[in-house]
Amino acid sequence: MEKTSPGGREAGEPLEQTATGSRHYRRARRDRGAETRARLIAAALDVFGREGYEGATTRQIAREADANLAAIVYHFGGKEELHNAVAEYIVERTGSLVGPAMAAAAAPEAAATPEAARAMLLTMLATYVDVILGDDEAELWARFIVREQLQPTGAFDVIYGFMGGAHALCARLVATILGRNEEDEAIKLLVFTMMGQILVFRVAQALVLRRMEWSAVGETQRADIKRQVLRQVAAILDSEATP
Repeated sequence: MEKTSPGGREAGEPLEQTATGSRHYRRARRDRGAETRARLIAAALDVFGREGYEGATTRQIAREADANLAAIVYHFGGKEELHNAVAEYIVERTGSLVGPAMAAAAAPEAAATPEAARAMLLTMLATYVDVILGDDEAELWARFIVREQLQPTGAFDVIYGFMGGAHALCARLVATILGRNEEDEAIKLLVFTMMGQILVFRVAQALVLRRMEWSAVGETQRADIKRQVLRQVAAILDSEATP
């Protein structure tokens, strides 16, 4: 068994090696940096998505992030706070990708007329297809989010703040198109139907790939999916608008 001095110096280690040049000091400084925080978020996103909140351990996350276990406490405070930080990261990343479309949809002119609202709705849904099926990290986001849907934790509130807002924007546009109230249950259900037909290609991707005999969802497949989704949305809107 290795012996250490009270100061943490291994027996036989030169005293000067415990100063600023030691590997322990360098590791500690690295673990306090932004790079380590990012590695912990990335590892936690993967581990929480695979194991769930209860199944994941901070030791496993630290190991996969190549960080000291204490770095989780330093950067986040603990497991729950790290879990919430992962949810915030997902919202930040997706928000950066769909943010411009959401901002445009929130503008008054987006719902000024049924025609404008319809064009904006199709733009938003097309953007969702590109983000959900186009980003390399989206599969990891989906795993985490699906687990929160099945077994909500405090992280779900973070995710809901974004997803609920996106749903509300689409509901506003659909209500404008159909001349209805955006708070009507039927309008909300319509939006879930529209968004759900995009999500299935991510959360049930193994089924999709096998049935479609695709090796992956690439640019060509994504374009086909987008075309089909927008066609179905248009059909839903036309059907609902018919007296």
